[in-house]
Amino acid sequence: MKIWRAVPRVIKGVAVLGALCLFGGTNFSQTMEKQVSKMRPFSADQIHTTKNKTSTAKVYFAQNAMRLESTDNKGNKVIQIMRFDQKVMWNVVPAQKMYIEMPWGNLGEFAAWADQQGVQRESLGTEQVGEYHCEKFRVQVTLNGKAYTSLEWDAKELDGLPVKSQDEKGNWSTEYKNVQLGPQDPSLFEIPAGYQKMSLGGMFGKPN
Repeated sequence: MKIWRAVPRVIKGVAVLGALCLFGGTNFSQTMEKQVSKMRPFSADQIHTTKNKTSTAKVYFAQNAMRLESTDNKGNKVIQIMRFDQKVMWNVVPAQKMYIEMPWGNLGEFAAWADQQGVQRESLGTEQVGEYHCEKFRVQVTLNGKAYTSLEWDAKELDGLPVKSQDEKGNWSTEYKNVQLGPQDPSLFEIPAGYQKMSLGGMFGKPN
């Protein structure tokens, strides 16, 4: 199912938005919202490797919502919740029982623009990735006249969900393990009770 191919882009967009943080913004693109609303709910462990550095995260998808759990450089848990129905993103800091509400930025507009660029997919046959039987593709994306090539493995057991992607030269890779298709607990996509909202201007001061 082609709709699964939006998953890595959505997750990558969340990571970029979270890293930029304060990240002003405009309206969220309807393109992104429609893509996510069609995805089957699932959870998975995400392993991302760049050269010799590996990071892990837990990903949860539900209709119109996504949650990404990871740890920062100090080992503190960091949670990002994206609510496509509310057009809002929350950065949740459990150690301080606080959260920051952030505008969408240009994530949606970028996704819509990226969908309009040239994409070519070449099947390279089948290949096993962990427990999954996958169809392997070489994917070439052309942005502003420059071609970028990567490899992608779509799991047949998961309706074509890409369980692995990597740069053709091996500079980076992202893999999803322990994928569980099915409904997710709605509470995963809400601010925990008792958490205080911190304003962007108050990040180094007192919470609201």
